[in-house]
Amino acid sequence: MSVKPFESTMQDLVYNMDVGMGLQIVKKGLYVLFVLTLFLLYPFTQFHGFKNAEAMEYAQLGRNLMTHGHFVTKCIRPSTLWYLSAKNSPKDQPAARQELGDYQPDVLHPPVYPAVLAAAFKATDVSFTLNRGAWVFPPEKIITAINIVFTLLTGLMIFLLGHRLFDRRVAVLALTLYFLSNTVLDMSISGLGIPLATFFTTAACYLAVTAASNRQEQTSAIRWVMPLLLSAVCCILAFLTRYGTVAIVPALALFLGLSFPQKKWAWAAGFLLIFALGISPWLIRNTIVSGNPLGMAPYTALTDTNLFEDDLFERTHQPSFGGPSRILNALWAKWMVTTASAYQENLRTLGDGLLICIFIAMFMHRFIRPTVHRLRWCLALGMVTLVLIGGFFGEATLRLLYIFWPFVILFALAFFLVLLERLNFGIRLFNLAAKAALITLSALPLIFTLLPPRAGIPYPPYHPPFVSLVSNMLEPNEVICTDMPWATAWYGNRTSILLPGTLQEFYEINDYTRRIHGLYFTTLTRDKPYARTLLTGSYKSWFPILEGKIPNDFPLAQGFALPPNTADQLFLTDRQRWKD
Repeated sequence: MSVKPFESTMQDLVYNMDVGMGLQIVKKGLYVLFVLTLFLLYPFTQFHGFKNAEAMEYAQLGRNLMTHGHFVTKCIRPSTLWYLSAKNSPKDQPAARQELGDYQPDVLHPPVYPAVLAAAFKATDVSFTLNRGAWVFPPEKIITAINIVFTLLTGLMIFLLGHRLFDRRVAVLALTLYFLSNTVLDMSISGLGIPLATFFTTAACYLAVTAASNRQEQTSAIRWVMPLLLSAVCCILAFLTRYGTVAIVPALALFLGLSFPQKKWAWAAGFLLIFALGISPWLIRNTIVSGNPLGMAPYTALTDTNLFEDDLFERTHQPSFGGPSRILNALWAKWMVTTASAYQENLRTLGDGLLICIFIAMFMHRFIRPTVHRLRWCLALGMVTLVLIGGFFGEATLRLLYIFWPFVILFALAFFLVLLERLNFGIRLFNLAAKAALITLSALPLIFTLLPPRAGIPYPPYHPPFVSLVSNMLEPNEVICTDMPWATAWYGNRTSILLPGTLQEFYEINDYTRRIHGLYFTTLTRDKPYARTLLTGSYKSWFPILEGKIPNDFPLAQGFALPPNTADQLFLTDRQRWKD
């Protein structure tokens, strides 16, 4: 066999690097390097610990699942104590207590995200001890890495979906805009688990489109049945990650019903049936534990209503509802206000603001491909459904509009490129300039975020060294009452009860439910409006203690301020534990 001369080999290599496969490898390598650099730079400059209560609560659920093998929580609300005691008969409570020990079963959150965290904690054998002088809790780095991984996987789904619906050009540009979105990068370090829900949602949509396309092309059954089943599985996992993602299920079922050429609605019904069967074990668990398929999650709609202002419902040990009519009126009033606010703020400013405007305008255009045309209207139905649900449950649910952000980018970008083609500039440079302008404007929020001044630590109120100091003064089996139980449960690993609505309810819990060994106030309470909330509102019974006037019969009379000689935080306990 003849061997090519050295000069010929070098010419082939140079040719490949210039216009052939080598050039493609270099381009893709540089793109991957750019993305990895971005996802390393952003956490390095912006992440200084969790700043969201929900992130801490999910994190402690993951640790408890890893440690105890049960879905239990150390973040306890007075309303949950009432709910579980009302739903479980007295004879059943000792058996449940014996099975779960001193921990309360969680009846508020779905299980998939805590399960993923538990698996990651176990695999990495991460330490839950805050190192001296450290500002960031070590497990939070693991949680952030998990969310970044699922953000990257969502990007892969965007590329695949964009390539199937439109073309490679749209897919690459959409992927780039997604990774340059400050909203995406900020969510990846939030610890909320929404990137996981977004990945499942985007994957479900891609698989549903694949199933519909393959069915229309009359391919073998396996090529459309398997994507259909996997799409349903992804919907199940999305729901068990965040309940609010149920909004995508009827949207995809409708899309499948409109897209399948034969027995269309039978397949849509089958999709819904698979979803219902998949989530049923978890619903049965909740029913056994709490008497309700969704646990106490539906009751959170009462938060911040005319019946219970702000977080008073969660802090109430014996809530009084006043009859069905009062409840319905309060929920209706809340829904009207929250839905209007969601349209004005959450929906119209989804993502980074610019692309959502193009996305809304896109509905005035009719795409040639029926699949694209159907999918956008079904996704719009899903978005509207989520807004309507979020009207009852507030910001925590409306935040899930983020799961539609990948679709907003794809359809907005496709419409933008259609407009460019119709303008017919004639000069390719003008088209490139328009695309560059769109990318730059979309990336401006990210650029401004990375520029100084950068984000600082999430204090007040969250500062792991303070929380660890206070929590470690209590024994592992002792209970602390605080206005941020999610933080003491996560950083301090102590059973933590949310500050009750009144001092009398504190006495009731302390005397009849669990003895409380510490009381921890932070700026979450101290920074509330003085006259409307602290002096005359829902915190008025606590105001004397905040002012240092401890009642004579109060069991926690020893304490100190944090930081020293300030009024930011106050810790009270039954003895001078700092001298032990």
